[in-house]
Amino acid sequence: MRESFVQAVHSGVLLGDGAMGTQLIEAGLDPGQSGDEWNLTQPDRVRAIHAAYVAASSDVLITNSFQASSLALARYGLAEKSYDLNIHAARIARDCIGQSGYVLGDIGPFGGFLEPLGTTSRSDLEASFAIQVNGLLDGGVDGIIIETMTSLEELETAVMAVRRCRTGVPIIGSVTFDRVADGNFRTMTGVSVEDTVSFLMQLGVDVLGCNCGTGIHIDDYVQLVATYRKLSDLPLMVQPNAGQPRLDRGRIVYDETPERMADAVPMLIEAGVSVVGGCCGTTPEHITLFRRRMESMASTAS
Repeated sequence: MRESFVQAVHSGVLLGDGAMGTQLIEAGLDPGQSGDEWNLTQPDRVRAIHAAYVAASSDVLITNSFQASSLALARYGLAEKSYDLNIHAARIARDCIGQSGYVLGDIGPFGGFLEPLGTTSRSDLEASFAIQVNGLLDGGVDGIIIETMTSLEELETAVMAVRRCRTGVPIIGSVTFDRVADGNFRTMTGVSVEDTVSFLMQLGVDVLGCNCGTGIHIDDYVQLVATYRKLSDLPLMVQPNAGQPRLDRGRIVYDETPERMADAVPMLIEAGVSVVGGCCGTTPEHITLFRRRMESMASTAS
C-alpha cells in the first residue's frame, strides 16, 4: 500500500515538478488569457506538460490551478467555473501520474488585498478558496499546496478554507521571499523568515515551503532551507525559480540552466529539504537533471 504524502515526506526526499505557468506560455497561452481555463478548453496541452514531468521522474505533480479561485478567475469572467476548473485540474494531474505518485492541489494568491488595505473581506476570500478546495479534493488530490504567498493573512485564510472543507488534509504553506537591501530575506509585506516559520507552525501546516522570489537564486534557497531547518523540524518543500526573468527579443528568458540548478540539489538535500521541485522558468529538463543528482547522491551513499 502506498504511503500517504505526509508519511512519504517524513521518510525520504521526493522530487517535485517544475513550472506550469511558463510552460503554458511555451505551449501557446496568450498574454491575458487564463491558464487555468485550459483545464477545460485545452486539456491535452495541460496533460502534455504534466506528462513531461512524469517522464522526467517527478514523484509529485502540482495541479494547474494556481489562479483558479473564484475571486482570481473573476478577472477573466470565469468566477462561476472555479469548481469545474479545479476538479478537472486534479483529474488531469492524477491521470498523468497514476496512483503511485502524489498530486498536490495548487492554491495561489487571489490577486488583491484583504481589508483594510483592500476591499476583500476574509470571509469572502475563505468562501472563494473553499470552492477551489472542494473541486481539488473531489478531483482526488493528496494534499493542498498554498504557494507563492506574500501575505500571511491570505495564507491563513486559505488554510482555514481547506479545514472548512475537510479535516485532516495535508497542507503545505509556501511563502515567497525577496532579498532586501540589508541582504536578508523578507516577504513583500516585510515579514522575516523567522516570523514566517513561527506563523506557519502556529497554523499547524504539515509541510513548510518557499518558492519563487525576487532577487534570489538557487544558492539562496540553500540558505533559506538551512534557516528553516534551524527553526523547525517539519518537512520542507522548496521550488526555486530559474533566476530572474528578462526579455530577449520579446520573449521571456530565465538564465539559470538545468545544469546550474541541478548542481545545487545535493546542497538542498543536505540542508534538510524533503521535497525539491522548480518554479518559474524551470522545465522538464531541469527536473530530469535534479533526479540524476539525487540518484548520484544515493549511489554514493550506498
